Amino acid sequence: MTFRLPRPSTRWARGLTLAGFVGVFLADMVTPLGFAHGMLYMPWVAVAGLSRNSWWVVGATVAGVGLTAVGFFVSPSNLTGAALAYAIANRLVAALATATTGGLTLAILQYVHRVKETQRLLSEAYDTLRSQQTLLQIASEIGHLGGWLVRLDTHVAVWSEEVCRIHEVEPGFAPTVAQGIEFYAPEYRDRITAVFAACVKTGLPFDEELQIITARQRRLWVRSIGQPVRNEQGAIVAVQGAFQDITSQKLAEVSLERSEQRFRQLADAMPLIVWTADPNGTVDYASHALRVYTGIYDPDTPPSQIWMTLLHPDDVDLCLTVWTAAVQSASPYRVELRTRRYDGDYRWHLVQAVPIRDEAEQIVKWYGTAIEIHDQKQLEQEARQIADRLNTTLESITDCFFTLDRQWNFTFINRQAEQLLQRERVDLLGKYAWDEFPEASGSVFQQQYEKAVNEGQSVEFREFYAPLNVWLDVRAYPSHEGLAVYFQDVTDRIALEERLHQSQRLESIGQLTGGIAHDFNNLLTVILGNAELLGEMLEADPHLHPLAQMIGSAAQRGAELTQRLLSFARRQALDPKPVDVNQLMTATDGLLRRTLGEHIDINIVAEANLWPALVDPAQLENALLNLCLNARDAMVRGGQLTLETANTYLSQDYASQHVEVVSGHYVMVSVSDTGVGIDPKHLERVFEPFFTTKEQGKGTGLGLSMVYGFIKQSGGHIKIYSELGHGTTIRMYLPRFWGDVQPSLPAPEGVVAAHSELILLVEDNELVRRYAHDQLVDLGYRVLVATSGPAALAMLYQQDNIDLLFTDVVMPGGMSGRELADLAQQIRPGLRVLYTSGYSENAIVHQGRLDEGIQLLSKPYGRTELSRKIREALTAPCH
Repeated sequence: MTFRLPRPSTRWARGLTLAGFVGVFLADMVTPLGFAHGMLYMPWVAVAGLSRNSWWVVGATVAGVGLTAVGFFVSPSNLTGAALAYAIANRLVAALATATTGGLTLAILQYVHRVKETQRLLSEAYDTLRSQQTLLQIASEIGHLGGWLVRLDTHVAVWSEEVCRIHEVEPGFAPTVAQGIEFYAPEYRDRITAVFAACVKTGLPFDEELQIITARQRRLWVRSIGQPVRNEQGAIVAVQGAFQDITSQKLAEVSLERSEQRFRQLADAMPLIVWTADPNGTVDYASHALRVYTGIYDPDTPPSQIWMTLLHPDDVDLCLTVWTAAVQSASPYRVELRTRRYDGDYRWHLVQAVPIRDEAEQIVKWYGTAIEIHDQKQLEQEARQIADRLNTTLESITDCFFTLDRQWNFTFINRQAEQLLQRERVDLLGKYAWDEFPEASGSVFQQQYEKAVNEGQSVEFREFYAPLNVWLDVRAYPSHEGLAVYFQDVTDRIALEERLHQSQRLESIGQLTGGIAHDFNNLLTVILGNAELLGEMLEADPHLHPLAQMIGSAAQRGAELTQRLLSFARRQALDPKPVDVNQLMTATDGLLRRTLGEHIDINIVAEANLWPALVDPAQLENALLNLCLNARDAMVRGGQLTLETANTYLSQDYASQHVEVVSGHYVMVSVSDTGVGIDPKHLERVFEPFFTTKEQGKGTGLGLSMVYGFIKQSGGHIKIYSELGHGTTIRMYLPRFWGDVQPSLPAPEGVVAAHSELILLVEDNELVRRYAHDQLVDLGYRVLVATSGPAALAMLYQQDNIDLLFTDVVMPGGMSGRELADLAQQIRPGLRVLYTSGYSENAIVHQGRLDEGIQLLSKPYGRTELSRKIREALTAPCH
């Protein structure tokens, strides 16, 4: 190992050596050969030793020897003979001296190095010894542990400083054996004397915990340890040992014992079983409650054995599995199991334990309890049964039901609520209601719920919930837990109520219309008929003929208005027949083109194999014309009108979602236009009477209502689709006729002449009676007139050649036209009957249709229509 001085000294020595070598070599170069310059390298080699580097010394030595040899050749030389030999010898001696100096310098350096290393090792040993002595002293002071020695030849004890401190005497105190024993408390002196004597005689070591009385009269617990000391022959020559103050340990043990005693007293006083287990899981203690519960009072039976014998056979595996897992994972233990009581009854207990750790996080103990929860389990079971029954009840009720806590979180949802809300209960339970149904936040629902909770009173309300498109009847009942909500989907009920209200409105309109129609149509019959006569009579008068036509036109418009009211109110007398709708549309094509104008492009799309429809053809033609006129008015600048027919089937699902629709087969008639369309807010009202989107004075508002009433009265369905700027489509669904359509005879044109048949005219209105009588006579019929039913019956008894009974349906006097006809046909079987009426009520019309075999001439009527209907009634088969 090379010992180096501080770096500055080393550099100085090396520099001085180099400078010396250079100076000597330069002097040798300029000085004659005879001078002994080689000897001058020796001191510089010695100076190289000051560098404390062996390699530097070796280098300087080699350099000195080499430069001595080189100097021989570079020095000026004129020597010969003996002088030259002397110079050579001088150079050799100088080289040898330089080498010897280098060797000695190296030897000195090695010696210095060994001395320094020895000093270092001695210093380290000294420091270690001092450290160990310090640690031993610290350990002695901290552990209150000292040493002692008694030589048997002197019986004098040598005490360490710690032993003296424990005895509270001056350091260096060396008592005799007898004096040392006197320090022990009287009750322990005989014991220490005996064990010391045994150690001296037999060499038996001792380790005793005793009490001493110090020089200051303080009692201390000490631990005295002794063992014999033998000489080379094996004889005991001394006794040595250790002496330790253990008062604090003894106090801690006493405190721990008292603490454990208090713990056991507390555990025994508690109304539950308290137990402990060692770190590996073995139960080592159980409170007195375990023995009271089991009736096993044997103190020799460990708690671990008692515990395992108590478990219910079905709970043993569970207990061991959970306990083993808790011990292995050092996690808290909790399990519910059954244990056997002293009377053999198994009772439920909640057993739990937690691990206790020391400062190093190592488990030192398990503390646990076993609490009887048998009654609680029974109550839970009963509560669960009650909850199950309640849950079953809530699941079986027809109402939707859910509960909310005080924070508006869902706590229960029944199956009906799941279905109506279209949400799974697992996705809602525990969730904030207003987050799950944001559309309801801030709405009437939240306002009413908060009102119920804040005021503590139940609330009932009806509200529309747009996301589900349903009307809901809601009843909410507050409680201390939150809110219980019952609700029902009443959309269908509202629709039914609306239908009821509509029916009531229709009934009101029907009654109003019927009351007006009867008298009004009587007047219109007279006005229209006489206007027709005046028109014929004044045809050659250019001034009066237009006036007669104006009267007839006004009367006709009044008749149409009354007919539309009756149609909407479903009070018109329909005469449904099997109709080929395609043929009817083709027949009206020319009329439509003339009526609508050239700016409307009409396109008819007819299904090839269209079913026949069971409908009143005249009313269908009228409805079709009304829809086309509405379409024309929506296409002021022109457009396309599409008439389409198709076979279709309305399913039960569709029927249940619409008003007054029966599932089944229908003939669909569609009227579509490319007009301005209808605002969505008006779509629900378009079929109401007198409602119109046209400008004031350009519509009565009865066109669509007449079509609606006609379709509904016919047992069909009507649906409207419209979009602003894109047009409107109205689809009429007509009931299908299950059979073949028989070809109908063409209606006669013009007035049909009479064959002198005798007609009994029964009419209570004088003006109508006079008009009808005059028209029949002009047509060539013989006429008898009666003003009431009884008067007509009297004539039937007197006249046996009456060919036709032409009677009004509604008449005063307690006898209707239908009752008159029934009695007349009893008197005169085979008598033909033609009814006339402006409003027939239910005498000859049932479910909106004429009774089978009934012939009816509706008021008002003109001369031509009267002649045709009379002839048709006279030629009809008898019933």
